[in-house]
Order: sequence, then structure tokens, then C-alpha cells
Amino acid sequence: MHRTALKFFRAPDGVTAIITAVSAMAIMGFAGLAVDVGSVYLESRRLQGTADLAALAAMQDPGNAQALAMLTVRANDGSDAAQATTTLGTYTPSRDIPVAQRFQPGDGASAVRVDLTGYAPLYFARLFVPDGQMRIVRHATAAQTRMASFQIGSRLLSLQGGVANAVLSALTGSQVTLTAMDYNALLNTDVDLLSYVDALHTRLNLQGASFDQTLSGNVQTSDALAALADTLRASDVRAAEAVGRVAAAATHAAPVNLHNLIDLGAYGAQDHATLSGQTAIHVNAMDLATAILEIAGGDRQVRLDLGAGVPGLASTDVWLAIGERPNNSPWIAVTDSDSVIIRTAQTRLYVETNVRPAVIGAIASVRVPVLVELAAAQAKLQDVTCGASPSSDAVTLSVAPSIGSLSLGEVNTSRLDDFKSALTPSAAQLVNLTLIRVTGSAHVDVGGAQWQSVRFSGSDIENGRVKTVATNDAARATVSTLLANTHLTVNVAGLGLNATGVTSTVSGALGAAAAPLDDLINGLTDLLGLRLGEADVRVNGVRCGGAALVA
Repeated sequence: MHRTALKFFRAPDGVTAIITAVSAMAIMGFAGLAVDVGSVYLESRRLQGTADLAALAAMQDPGNAQALAMLTVRANDGSDAAQATTTLGTYTPSRDIPVAQRFQPGDGASAVRVDLTGYAPLYFARLFVPDGQMRIVRHATAAQTRMASFQIGSRLLSLQGGVANAVLSALTGSQVTLTAMDYNALLNTDVDLLSYVDALHTRLNLQGASFDQTLSGNVQTSDALAALADTLRASDVRAAEAVGRVAAAATHAAPVNLHNLIDLGAYGAQDHATLSGQTAIHVNAMDLATAILEIAGGDRQVRLDLGAGVPGLASTDVWLAIGERPNNSPWIAVTDSDSVIIRTAQTRLYVETNVRPAVIGAIASVRVPVLVELAAAQAKLQDVTCGASPSSDAVTLSVAPSIGSLSLGEVNTSRLDDFKSALTPSAAQLVNLTLIRVTGSAHVDVGGAQWQSVRFSGSDIENGRVKTVATNDAARATVSTLLANTHLTVNVAGLGLNATGVTSTVSGALGAAAAPLDDLINGLTDLLGLRLGEADVRVNGVRCGGAALVA
């Protein structure tokens, strides 16, 4: 027996038989492993697809997230074994936050996570696993698309005689003559921003360029305004004709880079406008036209000679300087991020007027020079709340009004547009006669700016409502307040007049000038969409929908 076994092991064909038997067992084991691993992998991928669909379905109606998720699972899973668990919360797409921590459970309902549990059948491994199957858990997170479009510096113009025409003429470098009906048409007409950029795209004859590429190039101001007229023509012919006249007057204005004015966010990569209720971004036609002219005339000043055209004032000269928006901040932005800040431009307004005293005597007129400085107001997105219908959507902005000042004093008008240097007004010569000299000075600051929350309801957004935010620690600085606190220095010689009488005359003249100057300055800042110590904001549109997988 021993010799027979030894002979068998020594025989070449015997060794081959052993190797074949052992190899067959290994091959069968690997084949079984491959079948079971493939089965688990295939089921895992199928469950992941089902989890993704369930998360997208649940996000369509967060209030019924669990029911919608389970309906989706049953429709895509052949058995009743798979179970889905939904968790509502918020998702923060920030690179500074680890992926696993970007979803946070809570009441925000802007995102939903689905945990789907299923089982993969085992074939060869069931010899070692009593249940004959492997438990698999897959996860999917869907977040709702929440974007808002908002702007700052959108104050409706109060027409002050020919002031509006004078400002537009100065900004375009040519004569602009619009009637009150023309202005009202512009003020009462909104235009869709995407349609406007689409019209600009067409007017510039750009082939295959995205909206961002269209806005980023230098565009002639006349073309930018003509594209606005093209957009308005379908909705209001009078408004379109009014903008067309402004465009014709702006032929020699400097080119503009509209990307410094408009930030389209997620829409910037498009090359055409696909309009619907969810994508419409409405802006006021007058606001857009004046914003274009502002950046065309940036870092330069204009002078307006209003003569006796302002009621209550004998003569008026105005110097206006508009600076760059800080950090190239846009005027309007489409975003879902609270890191995007929009700001108004810095502005200096110097008004020099003459007013006649109520009783004409030795003093025939009093000169009143007033400097208005407006720093940048700013706004950013704070929160977007999506409801069951557009009427229940809401947007909350954080707004910091401008910090500014009013001064009665003399300034060097050639330095008005030097925004890198501070202006320090000196005491003003109010009366400068041979024997009577009166000087005066006054200064009113508007206090510090703090971020304030401003909520826009669905109705506010639909109606294009503009909301004004004032600084917390200063209600409002006006020329009336400034002139009422003016310190006068009187020098009288040789006329037999006492200083008290001169002071009374000049003070009365200053009091009479306060109301007309308030109206004039407010009208000028209205036209520019600016106001001392205040910020005007508007939400142009909100998009709530189109859930997207984020994890």
C-alpha cells in the first residue's frame, strides 16, 4: 500500500490531477465571489439611483417628503423590502465645510436627505450567510434651487422742472429733452433683464457668446441704451422712444463695461433667454437707463446751470461727481450666496444758490453753498424662503445704508471727483458787500451704518416694491436741519446797521432757502438712485424650484 501511494505521487500524471482538483476549487471559489460581488455592486448602484430619484421627489414637496420618497421607491423597486427614511434640513455648498457636514438636519426644509436600505441576494456566499442576502444602505441629498435677484439704489424720480433733463444732458454730453409723460412712461415700465441682455447680444451681432461674455466687453453707451429701447418696444412704445432719444444723445459718451453693473450669476453661462415665471428678472426701465449713464460718466463731474428754474431760489449752479462703485460691485445681482454684496456709487453734490431776503434792503441776496457727500450703501442676500406657491415665497436682504454728510461751506470744485481725498469745506461767504460781510458754516453727519434685515414677501416681489432703509442712529439729515444750525459771523462797518439786524435778515433768507434746496437735492439724488443716510432696495425676482442632487 505504501509503495502504491508513493508511486502515485511520483507519477507526473498524478501531480497534474492534484493541481487540477485544487485549482478547480479555487476557480469555483473566485467565480462564486465574482458573482456575489457583482450582485452586491449591481444592487448597490440600483439602490443609489432609486435613492437619488426619491430625494428629488421628496424635495418637490418637503411637507410630504416621506410619502413621496416611499412612492418613488415602490415605483422603482421590485419588492417591498427597500425602506426609505427622509430627513429635512439645510445644505451649505461651501468648500470650507467638509462634504459630510454640508447637510445639517433642521427646520430649514431647503434640502432633504434620503437614507435607503435594501438587500442584495447572495448565491454562493449563502453557504456562510444564513439569510442569503447582504444589507445595503445608500444615501442621497437633494437641495432646492433658491436664487434671488436684487438691486440697490432704486428710488423713483420726483420730477423737478427741467432738473432731470439737465442731469441726463450732462451725463450724455448732449441735449436731452424728455417730457413729463416720457419720464412717467419710463418710471412705470419694467423690463426683463435677461431679455435686455439678449437684445444687447443681438444688437452687437455676437455669435455664440454667453451673457457673461456679452456683458464683459466694452459696449458703446448708445448701443447699451438702444438695446434697452429694443426691449421696451414690445411693451411700451413711448418708453422705447424716450430711451431711443437718450441713446441718440449718448453717441459720444464713453464706452461702458456692463459686467460692472450686472451680475447674472447662474444665468451668465446662457447664450439666450428662456423666459418663464421662474426666470423673469424685472427691473425698472428708468433705473437701468440712469445706471448705464452713471458708469459711463464714472470718475468725472458735470455742472448744471439751473438759473432761476428752481422755485424760491434766485439762481442755482450744481456740480455733480459720481465715483466708481467700490470693488467693482454690481448694481444688480442674481445669486444664492450671501457673500455677494452690491453697492451704490460714491457721490458728491455741490449746490451753490442765491436767495433773496423777504425784505430787500442793504442785503439784496444771500449766497448759500451746500456740499452733500454720499458714501456707498450696500446690500446682500440673507435668506430665501420657498413656499408652496410663488405668493408664499419670500426674500430677506441685509442692508447697510450709506454714511454721509451735509456741509455749508466753500470747496474747490475741481477736486470734487477726487474720491481718494477728503474734502474739508471752509467757512462760506454768504454776504460779501463792501461794508457788510457775513460768513457761515455748518455740518451735519449721518451716523454709522449697521446691517439691517429687510423682508420682501411674494406680493412685494411680484409688484416690484422698493423699500427704504435708514440709518439706525440718524433719522434723516436735511438742508433744513443744516441751515437751522448754521453759525454766522457778521462784520458790519459804516452803515449804521447793527449785527443783530443783519443776522436776522440772513437767517430769514437761509430759512427761506431750506425748503427749495431740500426739494432740489432730493430730486437730484432721486434721479441717481441715492439718498443721504438711506438705501433703497428691490427684489427683482426669486426662483424656488428645480431641486438638484448635491450629495
